[in-house]
Amino acid sequence: MIVLETPSRFLLQVLLNRIQFLVKAVELDYHLVEFNDVRYHIQATMKDPHHMALSISIPPAPPETVLANGLPFGAIEAVRGAYGAVMQIVDPAEDGFQLTLKLDLTKLPSNEEARTQLLIKIASLRSVVLGAPLREIMKHLASKAVAPDADRLIALMHRPKESFFLIPQCSKSFMHSRMRRRVETLIQALNRARPDVEKEKKTAQGRSFKRHI
Repeated sequence: MIVLETPSRFLLQVLLNRIQFLVKAVELDYHLVEFNDVRYHIQATMKDPHHMALSISIPPAPPETVLANGLPFGAIEAVRGAYGAVMQIVDPAEDGFQLTLKLDLTKLPSNEEARTQLLIKIASLRSVVLGAPLREIMKHLASKAVAPDADRLIALMHRPKESFFLIPQCSKSFMHSRMRRRVETLIQALNRARPDVEKEKKTAQGRSFKRHI
């Protein structure tokens, strides 16, 4: 099953702790490996406690993957759209990483609930980056318009040796997977989760009745 939306628990905890103990902010320098393929580097200094640097390194991409500066296509736009002025893209990125972001803690929402939701979104950076191509494709399909060069096989990065492939078209799309069993499991789970529906039947006398299935 593809799981992209789950935020990094460790990254989220680091962010929450930084906000909670901002007055006593200390220097941070953490390296984190998530799902055995995505790497993070989180840094913060005592001289500039209101800013944090977050770098991410994604898994090796299959040959079919469309990349832009080492990132899946649409990733930069997705990051800007998700984080706005709170996260600024640092160019060039840290050595060994495809993307480095500078987090400005002073621009976080003052409302606690809104602030927590944004921190969760920041901790979900992996899903924002790796899920960008799929979001772009779905956006085009929803508008029934696909880019001229998008009628070819497109690789959607997930984990090492576990990539999905999509062929988008204006009215439909075909998906190929190296994880057939995982896809079948997902389909079965979705089928089990379908809500009951009502179907209307008619008797031989023309009367109608509804039956729950």
